[in-house]
Amino acid sequence: MSQKIKMLRQQMGMSLQDMADASGLTKSYLSKVERGICVPSIAAAIKISTALKIDVGQLFSPTSSSEMLSVVRHNERLCIVRAAGEGSSMEALAAEINNKRMQPFIVYPPSELSDGPHAAGHAGEEFLYVLTGSIEIQFPDHREQLKKGDAIYFNALLPHCLRSAGKQQASALVVISYDQG
Repeated sequence: MSQKIKMLRQQMGMSLQDMADASGLTKSYLSKVERGICVPSIAAAIKISTALKIDVGQLFSPTSSSEMLSVVRHNERLCIVRAAGEGSSMEALAAEINNKRMQPFIVYPPSELSDGPHAAGHAGEEFLYVLTGSIEIQFPDHREQLKKGDAIYFNALLPHCLRSAGKQQASALVVISYDQG
């Protein structure tokens, strides 16, 4: 349990002091729990789980490597298709991992730029690497043309939308990172 608490705390970007503040427990006590010197009482475990925003049962359940890693085979990707006629879809990679700070996808953008609510920003940062074809990204004041092998990294609060540019359906690896707090 001690390693699980430390791992979850670090995944959330919390220091020991942050967790102490959030749980009402002392920093030194939490350090002892994480090092396996102390085993928390049920009351302390509830405070820790509340600070970590997880169910208290997760602290006591054995951690398996399957909870900490995700292998997604090519034919097992979760495919998300947008409304009919838009011509875009994406495949979620690592969908079964909870509390992750990155969201990886393979994106197949439509051939036309979306307008309206689709051209919007979102929290976090975004990285896009073109796998096939050519992609155009529309930002409020300019457009970027990217070809196979090109990459772009940007603050995702900047409104943006994508399209496949050219005859070939484009695809890109997109990784969105954000702080869940």
